[in-house]
Amino acid sequence: MRPSIAAVLLTAPLLVACTTRDDDFLLLRRAAARDAHEATRLAPAARNDGEASYVRHLLANGFGAELLRTYAMTKRFAAKTTTYRAAPTTIALGAPEGAAGPVRAREVQIGWWHTTKPAAESIIWIDDSGARRQRSTMVDLVSGFGGAIADVIAPETGEPYAQSSALRAGYLAFLQVVAAEWRPPRDTDDRDDLRGLKAFADVRANDAVLRSHGDGRKMAGDPMVVATVLYRLASSSLGQRMADPAVYGPFLEARPPHDVHPALLLGGFRNFQAKLLSAWSRARAAGHPPHDLVDLVEAYADAYPAERAEATRIFLVTTYAATALPDGVSTDEPPAEVESRLAMLTADVLFGRRGLRDGLR
Repeated sequence: MRPSIAAVLLTAPLLVACTTRDDDFLLLRRAAARDAHEATRLAPAARNDGEASYVRHLLANGFGAELLRTYAMTKRFAAKTTTYRAAPTTIALGAPEGAAGPVRAREVQIGWWHTTKPAAESIIWIDDSGARRQRSTMVDLVSGFGGAIADVIAPETGEPYAQSSALRAGYLAFLQVVAAEWRPPRDTDDRDDLRGLKAFADVRANDAVLRSHGDGRKMAGDPMVVATVLYRLASSSLGQRMADPAVYGPFLEARPPHDVHPALLLGGFRNFQAKLLSAWSRARAAGHPPHDLVDLVEAYADAYPAERAEATRIFLVTTYAATALPDGVSTDEPPAEVESRLAMLTADVLFGRRGLRDGLR
């Protein structure tokens, strides 16, 4: 018997609600605490909640939508390649947990349905309290999603992020700079707020490297240098270069059509993200978790041998070879001479005559 049109119309919303999409998310607001000991209480943001409407708008267009899909594909990758258990993407408005004590289990009330959300499950917090209004919502959104992506790819036990704190902070700064340059929706433009961040000037002008005065060890652990190298890698031909199709398999929900390279389904930004995050995760799984910028560049070059030459060149040019050569190449020398010396050093590294850490010994 064929179902009636009325029955189809009644059940369609339920079927759609059960469909998993890369742009699915749950937006909640934290309720005011009744006392200092109660669990965090969350409920769906009200229809007249202006901040919630703005967050939905940011996630539906522009770089916010790109971040949302990057986080979704990262969770999918980790679930297929590690013991990670994916959870729904949850965004909460209000004072973040942990600011006034340990994170406890959360109580979530959606209409008549009541449940708990374990403390171990990630929540992306957007602090829209009065003290936070000096920053734009987009700044918090990029930081929140960037931190959540790093948590999935490079989780650490013990003291939080003690080993890879520079890489995590550098990755977040890299995303902020990309967000500041991303073409926004026609009716929303937060780029002035993003371009006002110190990271934007540091990365665009390579200021962090210049401030290090040839100290390679300082550069290797400086988040702004990490962000600068990632930005230059993503902006180069490597950002568009496609890796072996097998690299992208764990990031995709379904196999791409025949004769269609999976990277084409992701676009340029997520193509680079997939390559970077895969190399980072696989190095960690192999027992060599990247702890600084040199580790991360070497992990990337090991994962994609065809890109080693260009990735190495970009790293050495950006840092003036300060990690490979004591004191590096002086920026006071004539530009032609600097370029020539960096080209020769790049060849030395690629042919194994010098290592990227030789200047740190």
